Amino acid sequence: MAHEADGGAAPRVPARLRAVIFDLDDTLVESTVDFGKFKRLVVERIVAWGEPMDVYSLGETVVRIIARFEDRMQAAGLSEAELRARVAELDRIMDRVELERVAGTRPVDGAKELLLLLRRKGIRIGVLTRGCREYADAALEATGMAGLVDVVESRNSETRPKPHPDAYLRLVRALGVGKDDTIFVGDHAIDAHCAGNAGVAFIGVLTGDVPEKTLREAGSAEVFSGVGQMAGWFSRFPDHLNH
Repeated sequence: MAHEADGGAAPRVPARLRAVIFDLDDTLVESTVDFGKFKRLVVERIVAWGEPMDVYSLGETVVRIIARFEDRMQAAGLSEAELRARVAELDRIMDRVELERVAGTRPVDGAKELLLLLRRKGIRIGVLTRGCREYADAALEATGMAGLVDVVESRNSETRPKPHPDAYLRLVRALGVGKDDTIFVGDHAIDAHCAGNAGVAFIGVLTGDVPEKTLREAGSAEVFSGVGQMAGWFSRFPDHLNH
């Protein structure tokens, strides 16, 4: 499982930045998702399928919960079709919880202003989220940022989600740039591991609940208090006004 990036030096920040990929929750928007309920309902459904409760902890991420479930089902000989059907059902549970309070989503301070700056510089913008597509679109719309994002890659796409690199690389292709001309900005170690697995530089922000030390240990090239404090840092990169 690609939970953590491979060892070695972290990828360098590119000299010519063509695109910035952002995480969504607690990076660009203040999340309204009840993650406690989210995980509890997922685990309850898994247990209803016969799995022992003590194998799954509500203290870990839903990423790890579902990954463990998939590993155990494969080891038990569950057919691929049935496993995909069960994971799809878990997705639907998560979708419902994500959408419950999305209308009240607010932007992280300075997020919209940063996206406007990047667009003025001709730098393309992507959003990579483990949220469902409907949630991502609604959250961006509620915060006035929907028109500033070029491409969104969500949990419901055809690729494996973070921390696997697949979704990041698919998003980069959709943006029409090379991965080595991109950086990933996020608030969680999962984001950092995704960047490492994709071979791109990661910039951490402290608007989530992950401490700076953890983000640096996960491979952050830089750590900022939030995206609103990144405008000066981005001024170092040349404009690409042909986009």
